[in-house]
Amino acid sequence: MRRLLLLPLLIAAVCVASVAAAGITLSTGQSDYAVLVGEEAAFPIAVENTFGADVTGVLARNVRFVPEGGEAATHSQSRAITLFSDTREITVSAGPTVMPGTFFFDIAFEYGNAPRTRVVLPEIRVHVAGSAAEEEGEQGPQVSSASTEAGSGGAQEGTSSTRQPGQIMQDTGSLREQAAREQDRMQALRSGLLAGLDDDPPVREIHAVLTSRGYTRVAATINPVDEATGSFSFEYRNGAGDTVRAEGAVVNGSAAYAAYATEKSLVVPDAVTANETYKRYAGELADAGFFPATSSMNATASASSVGVGFIDGQNRTARIVATLSGGEVRSVDIEEPSDLLPLAGAGALCIILLIAYLVRRGAPKAPEPPFTPIPADSRGEALRLLAAAREEFDRGERKGAYGTAGRALRSYVSSVYGTGAELADGDVLRLLEESGRETGAASSLLGRCAAVSYAGSPPLDEGFRAVFGEIEAFIRRD
Repeated sequence: MRRLLLLPLLIAAVCVASVAAAGITLSTGQSDYAVLVGEEAAFPIAVENTFGADVTGVLARNVRFVPEGGEAATHSQSRAITLFSDTREITVSAGPTVMPGTFFFDIAFEYGNAPRTRVVLPEIRVHVAGSAAEEEGEQGPQVSSASTEAGSGGAQEGTSSTRQPGQIMQDTGSLREQAAREQDRMQALRSGLLAGLDDDPPVREIHAVLTSRGYTRVAATINPVDEATGSFSFEYRNGAGDTVRAEGAVVNGSAAYAAYATEKSLVVPDAVTANETYKRYAGELADAGFFPATSSMNATASASSVGVGFIDGQNRTARIVATLSGGEVRSVDIEEPSDLLPLAGAGALCIILLIAYLVRRGAPKAPEPPFTPIPADSRGEALRLLAAAREEFDRGERKGAYGTAGRALRSYVSSVYGTGAELADGDVLRLLEESGRETGAASSLLGRCAAVSYAGSPPLDEGFRAVFGEIEAFIRRD
């Protein structure tokens, strides 16, 4: 009888072992930690790697700090890491603390090929106390990425002679209540901004283009500043596992703009590819050996800008940019490589010049070595755009000046760390993160440029001078 009872248990144990045989699990000793002002807001994460091999992925960290009696601030960062087969622990930190308050950490690790596996750790809180007495007792239940409670904890026994255990528990409860209230407030702000966002023209237009190309929205992130202001990010995915991230800003309760950029070609409105001017430019680029490689779109309530990037075998790039209003194409322009002759009639012109040369010289000579284009000066091109932005501002075209300044920064980052393709603000920040570079300065500069060029904030003289100087310093020192 005893053997019969053991048999199901053994079978269950084998099943459990098989389920957990290959995967990544993250866990922490507790859900609440406490530090003193001036100490580092950090905590360890236990890693269980049952693959038996190194696993490379992306560790995403979203940190929200709520100071006592102040406004919340949020910072997000993603970086590539490798969890080696013998990795048992990693540390997550928000840096040294400077004032009392609470940090809220959302941690996730994403790895594998499409569809990628995402391991999410429940929210972790780090309470920052102004004195050693306030720090006592900040312990919480153990949490793990499997959302199972692996243990429990409570307030540790205090060692301060000035406070009693009952008071310590009361203070801990107060901090947790404050954190819960702040979480409820932020959730209410997110829900308020999200409501009606799909009906705003920029979001609706972007959504229509992506869904018509087989993409489905799979995730939405709302980052509120207040009841009527914030930013959003929507992730779309198609059947092949390709993803596109659309991002934008909310001003006065409505979407000021929505934009995306993707390494997939021709993810653009049908009106663009059906336009005769676009067809002519695309045909000329094809004759010169270029093929479509990237797509981007930036939609506002009044007009939309659509870009199709092209590349050739020498890694030279070209771009066709269309402006749409009311769903109709209003203009189409082409941006050719600086070392490429005008494409229209270029082949015929070359033949004519060759014949004239041969007639004048009388006979062909030994062929010259093939010309190799000199790579574009990324810093010089970015500074040229920045100078153009200053000229626009001096002419009174202040809104456009901010847009050109932001483009200078995006162009520089894309050329130095990427392929040189036109990128949206969010893709620029992700490119910096993947390259191991700090993103705070770029995020602030791009946000300030977008606030004026797209969201309609007042373009102040001193504001532009500050943005211009910071972007120039970023380009020169990077």
